[in-house]
Amino acid sequence: MRLEKMMTRTEPKMVFDTTYYDLLEVSVDATDAEIKKAYKKKAMQHHPNPDDPLAHETFQKIGQAYETLSNPNDRATYDSHGPDGPPRGGGMPSDMGMDMDDLFAQMFGGGGFGMGGGSFEFDMGGGPSRRRKPAKGRDTVVPYDISLEEAYKGKKVVMNLERDRICSGCKGSGARAGVEPKECGNCEGKGTIFTDRHIAPGLLGKVKSPCPSCHGDGKKIRDKEKCKKCKGLKVTKEKKRIEFMIDPGTEDGERIALRGEGDEEPDVPAGDIIFLIRHLPHPSFKPQPHSPGGLSILISIRLSESLLGFSRILFIHLDGRGIHVDSKKGERIIKPGSVYTIKGEGMPIRGTSRKGDMYVRFDVEFPSVDWARSLALEDGTEGTKVELPGKKPDLKIEGEVVKRELSAKPVN
Repeated sequence: MRLEKMMTRTEPKMVFDTTYYDLLEVSVDATDAEIKKAYKKKAMQHHPNPDDPLAHETFQKIGQAYETLSNPNDRATYDSHGPDGPPRGGGMPSDMGMDMDDLFAQMFGGGGFGMGGGSFEFDMGGGPSRRRKPAKGRDTVVPYDISLEEAYKGKKVVMNLERDRICSGCKGSGARAGVEPKECGNCEGKGTIFTDRHIAPGLLGKVKSPCPSCHGDGKKIRDKEKCKKCKGLKVTKEKKRIEFMIDPGTEDGERIALRGEGDEEPDVPAGDIIFLIRHLPHPSFKPQPHSPGGLSILISIRLSESLLGFSRILFIHLDGRGIHVDSKKGERIIKPGSVYTIKGEGMPIRGTSRKGDMYVRFDVEFPSVDWARSLALEDGTEGTKVELPGKKPDLKIEGEVVKRELSAKPVN
């Protein structure tokens, strides 16, 4: 018995209006990929051209059609009600000032495109299009190194900084009193120029970038008309003494921001000064991975201490305290490389009153060959009793000594 594939016939999609589909020359059942491909083709055919006054209007209509049909919600509303239907939730009609430059940038990665090694650009007209001012001035990131002791105890930082401030002589205009800056001839007052960018093999695009001649302002000042105080730069250098606190437990890589203390520029709020905290390596203590506030230290003990215990100051902490630990005889045998914890002796945990744990890794010193040779008796026989090398001496410390306990079992 032979099975044959059954074909089902689907009815064509019914829509209220087909104007947008007709503009892009696609069917009402077109996929998103087909709509995008058609838009690119139409946009290249009808890009704005000074010699064709209708090109700009056609280009706007094509852009509006694509914007509506590329959004699933807007497309469904358009299919049901047409272009004059109820207000759409996601679209932006052309009479609300849609920026076609931005739409092209999303489609082609820049402000224009080209084919086969050639290229073209577009300018939507409507007067000079100046570069948008940033919401705030640029931030200044300053790496700041601290010791682990400073990270443990905290630190007050006092320093002098030099930053840009609006020139008090010209109030940020860059010009002498009574002088009006002239339009930049390089960018024709727009503040931006088109520069080439390779988008793909054989595809050359033009993207907008700040004009290097006027630094994106769209205006220039002749040298003899520049402000004498700032030399036309609009800002002058200012020194200021600043203070800030590094809290105990501040981690490596944390950032401390001083809001509004960065460089100023005309008509833009000042940026921030951001201090990037970096911990300097410590000869004894190291951060313990995957343990909040955890510290680790390597402690060397002798074989007798490993087997029979000890009672002494194991190490001096970052705040100068001596940490005294008792490991009683018969309580544990410490093997080489085993790690025990001391609760609450790690780094402070910021935002809490807690501290992390100290991870103590033990290195066991075995007796030397000379010690083994010394055990032989004069007649060449060996005794039945073996005396191990003694315990290590206590650390000398003038500060506070606190007693702490090791965990009952190793954690590794």
